[in-house]
Amino acid sequence: MKLKRKIKIASGIIIALIVFWQFGFFYRFNYFTAKIDCWRDSACIVTTESPRYPCGVSCIGLKEQYGFHEAAVGCVLTGSEIRGIDAYNSEIETYLNKRNGANWQKKYEAELDSLIKYNRVE
Repeated sequence: MKLKRKIKIASGIIIALIVFWQFGFFYRFNYFTAKIDCWRDSACIVTTESPRYPCGVSCIGLKEQYGFHEAAVGCVLTGSEIRGIDAYNSEIETYLNKRNGANWQKKYEAELDSLIKYNRVE
């Protein structure tokens, strides 16, 4: 009886660990860390590519105005890392839509384009 119970508990723990690993819960960016970052008001948009524009002080200030910063994690990722990043970005987008309004991305892009157009990006 005790051995069967131990086997069931061990099997349950192993299955839970595999599920957590598959959904990227053992990496920095996942659903739970997105919730924590939203509570702390330290949202971060994660990209897997290099930044489109060189970002100086004014660009960083613009991002802070909209309540986020960016992190580039590289392009060599596992499937579970990508799933974790996707879940993270989804929660952060929901948070930023509540914080800044529904069409905040268009306003942000317009302000960023004007910074680049007038060479205010350092």
